[in-house]
Amino acid sequence: MGLHYASRALIEVQGKVLLVKRVGEAFTFLPGGHVDAGEAAVQAVAREIREETGLTAEIGDLIGIAENDWQENGQRQTEIALVFRARLLGIDTLAAIASKELHLEFIWADKSQLDAHQLHPVALRDIIRDDTCQYQGFVASDLA
Repeated sequence: MGLHYASRALIEVQGKVLLVKRVGEAFTFLPGGHVDAGEAAVQAVAREIREETGLTAEIGDLIGIAENDWQENGQRQTEIALVFRARLLGIDTLAAIASKELHLEFIWADKSQLDAHQLHPVALRDIIRDDTCQYQGFVASDLA
């Protein structure tokens, strides 16, 4: 089993949420990634956003914690993610966000379309729609 400690960002501009998608995959996720040893979660999400987009993010309040399980190469993976509100400095309109990593692409989505964009973990959909700080444990539909 792989255990992943991650930090993710909810970035909203003009009522749309920034989502990340791996090229060739159907599901999406929030920007961010792994927290390195000795690194604070807020530093990690800012670093990941800078690495993935070249942009600087201002990290705000913690808005939730989500646990997620999935299978990868026959191995069960578990992620515990801290989710922070954030904003991209200099981005106040729905500009296209170019990826610095060839395997990733960024899209803007309505909050009402998170299901259609297959946002994972599924628990994040409620955190985003409810706009309240909360803990979301494992959701059975993530265990595919």
